[in-house]
Formats: sequence, C-alpha cells, structure tokens
Amino acid sequence: MLNLRRPRLQPDPRPAAMAAALAVLAMLAGGLSPLGAAEQALVIRGQVTRAGTTRPVTAGEVELRWPGHEDRFQTVTAPIREDGSYLLSASIDTAAVPLADLTVSAICPAHDVLEVALPAPTDGDGGVAVVTVDLGVSASTLNGILNIFQCCILTWSALTVMLPAFLLGAAITAFVPSQSILGLLGPQAPRGKAYGAAVGAGIVLSLCSCNVVPLFAGIWRRGAGTGPAFAFLYSGPALDLLPIIFTCQVIGLPFGVFRTVAVSVIAVAVGVIMARLFGEGRSEAAGAATLPPSEDGPSRRVTGLLVGLLLYLLIIGSMALSWRLRLGLTAPALAGLAVLTWRGLNREQRGAWRLETWQLLRLVLPVLIPAVLVIGLVAMHTPLTVTRWLSGNNSLAASLAAAAFGALMYFPILTEVAFTKALLKVMGVGLGPAMALILTAPGLSLPGMIILRRVVGWRRLLAYAGATVLLAGLAGALFAAAWGTYLCSCAL
Repeated sequence: MLNLRRPRLQPDPRPAAMAAALAVLAMLAGGLSPLGAAEQALVIRGQVTRAGTTRPVTAGEVELRWPGHEDRFQTVTAPIREDGSYLLSASIDTAAVPLADLTVSAICPAHDVLEVALPAPTDGDGGVAVVTVDLGVSASTLNGILNIFQCCILTWSALTVMLPAFLLGAAITAFVPSQSILGLLGPQAPRGKAYGAAVGAGIVLSLCSCNVVPLFAGIWRRGAGTGPAFAFLYSGPALDLLPIIFTCQVIGLPFGVFRTVAVSVIAVAVGVIMARLFGEGRSEAAGAATLPPSEDGPSRRVTGLLVGLLLYLLIIGSMALSWRLRLGLTAPALAGLAVLTWRGLNREQRGAWRLETWQLLRLVLPVLIPAVLVIGLVAMHTPLTVTRWLSGNNSLAASLAAAAFGALMYFPILTEVAFTKALLKVMGVGLGPAMALILTAPGLSLPGMIILRRVVGWRRLLAYAGATVLLAGLAGALFAAAWGTYLCSCAL
C-alpha cells in the first residue's frame, strides 16, 4: 500500500543559527560574554541626525545605561559612524535589569545630550531582541555655556555689585575733590604713577564691562587724564584677580600668566594711543560735579570712610558667598554707611549724592537692560557650531575675529573662562583665537560700549574699541606662535 501522506517539512535551522552566531560575535566584539540562562541578547540600531533635519551627526557615541543604577549595570557604548548610523549590542540579565528602565543616549560634540527611554524590543532571529532608535540631537547654543540670564540678570547677586558701583561712582563725582583725581590720574601726574594706579585698580575691583562705566564716568568727570582713564576702563574688569586665578586653574598656568601680562600691556598701550589721538587734557565734562568746589563737600575723613565702605561692599558683593556669610560681612558695613550718611553729610550733600546716583542710573540702565536681554536671546539661539571655523586656526585673522566677537558679546565675571575652556576642549578652537577672546571678553561688551558712547562720544568709543580689539588679536596670534597647541590638563 502506498503511503499518500505528505511528509512534514522541517524548518531550515541555518538562518536562526546564523543570527545567533552573529549576535554572539557582536557581543564578543563589544567585550561581552556569551548569554547565560537569564540573559537576553539585545541589538540597538538607528541613525543620529540634527534635530528637525536629515543631516547626519558624524561624531560622538551612543550609550545604553540604567539611570541611577550605574553600580549594578555597566554602561554599554557604541561609536557613531560617519554616515550617522550606529549599532550597539548588549547582553542583558533580564532577571536583574528591567528593559523598560534602560535609556539610550546620544553624546555628540557641540550638541546637547539626548536621552530617551528604550522602546519595547521586537524578537528577531535566534531570540535576539532588536530595537531601532533614531535620535535627533540639537546643536548646543552659546547660552548652554554662557547663561547670561542666570549669571547677571535673574539673580540677586547682580544687585550686590551694581548698586555699590553706582553709589561709588556717584560719590566720587560728588565728593572726591578734583585735585585728588588730578594728582593721581590727571594730565600733570607722573606717567608711571598714573598708569600704575589705573592698571592696579583692576586687581582690587571685581567689575564687568558694564558696571565699570559708572566708576569710569566718575573719574572722567572729575578730570582724569585721557590715557589713565581709558587704561582703568579696560583693566578694571579685565585684570580682576579672581578670574586670573580661575584661568590658571581651569585652562592652564601659561594661559593665565600670559593673560595677566597681556592685559597690563594692552591697558597701558590703549591709554597711550587714546592720549595721542585725543590729548591728555581734562575731558569736556570735567568739573561738572554737583558740588563745585571741594570745600563745599564733606571732610576728607568722611569722604575716605564713605568711599572705603562702598569699595568694601563692592568687593564683598562680587564674591561667591553664601547668603548667611554675605549678610554677616555686609551688615556692619551697611550700618556704618547709614550712620556716616546721616551724621557725616548735611542735607545738601546727601541731595547732591542722590542726584549724581540718579543721573548715573538714567545713563546706564535704559541701555544696559535691553542690550543684555537682546544678547541673551541671541545666545540662546546661536549654535556653538558657529565657532567651528576657528578650530585649529591660529592665524591673525582668526584671532582678530575672536577678539571682535568677545568685544560684542556680554560676559559676566568668570563666564569668559568657562566659555573659552569649552571652545578649546569641545570645539578645538586654536590658542590664538582663545587668548584673543579672553582678552576682550571681560573688558568690552556691546552694552558697555553703548553706555560708554553716552559718556565720551562716538569718536573716542570707536578708537578705544578698535585699539583694544587690534591689540588683543595681535597678542593672541603671538601667544599661539610661541605656545603651539592646547593640551588640557586632564590629558596629562
């Protein structure tokens, strides 16, 4: 009898075996051991692109991790290929690690880190779970490093610096005799003494390019010479001791030392250039203080105590202190200032000081606040990749461009150091542009220049800004030629 039953077809085991073998090879290539009884082979693949576009991101890595459980799960990484694709293989102990808690992250230079939850995997051949995760990363913006709003606008610390600066500038204008300013910074003062005092003031004061303007306006209106006044205007914010120490610590000792020397030389050179162009004579506004002769003002002792207390409050206000410590250090000074104002000044003198303070506020704030807000909004939407053309470029043109960029942006105290470090390490910017940027960033800014124009006029402003940018660019190119390439201290 014939057997008419159709023979049962056996599935071909070769595709499943091949898939399993490939998974094992992939795991071995990733440094993983073959699967155990409770382990799940997992393959994650996908494409990394710029958010909102199809442009691939060509550098970086993708990682698989268990947030908050780094001690129980070793993060697995895979490089991003030149076409933006990636392939990540892992072996997961599903008895100990829930797949639903894992995340996939894209970490790319000059882009924000993107982390998403691992989608539910689908079963592939040979029991290998396959997940496709496409990642769209956003380019980092300047604001990611330089958060202007948090640094200098939306904080109480801004008030602890700006208010003493305005009061001090107004007190200098109202109470400090012109003879004292002229004897130290005036046209007839010894050049070494005048420029030394102007440059040395920057080491003591912690100012940014905007709140130095009230102090500059005070000594300018009291008759300071053109050269020393502009030397102080640049060195006041650029030669602050704290950012210099921070530069040495964060970027490197040679960088910090060269910055210190270059700022001192540039301050004197800018002062000399301004004096040659416009003369050392007193400014047109000299002597325009509210109190005409010094004998109508308070005594020297009262004036000295008043200026000293305001200078102390300015220095303490610029320090990064806890509010409890700040209050403990400033409360006695504030009490002394209140007593001195009430007992040491008569009604006319208090009115003169109040009037000078109001005039400075009207001069600065209507320009400062809108300008800083605009720059902050621009920084929020400017990708960090705009600096890519400076990568490895130490030419004079690149240094001059970086110096001009630093002059137009607004950098609160210390932020120029963090910004420059990010450009050096993340974007690979050359040493020349980095040095030029850190030389102009503290001393110049677009808001500060707009305010300064109201004090000294367009001609002096353009000459001052142009000379500073040119000298900073030359100094940056010189430093790059002498030092070469940057090596982060963490790589030593």
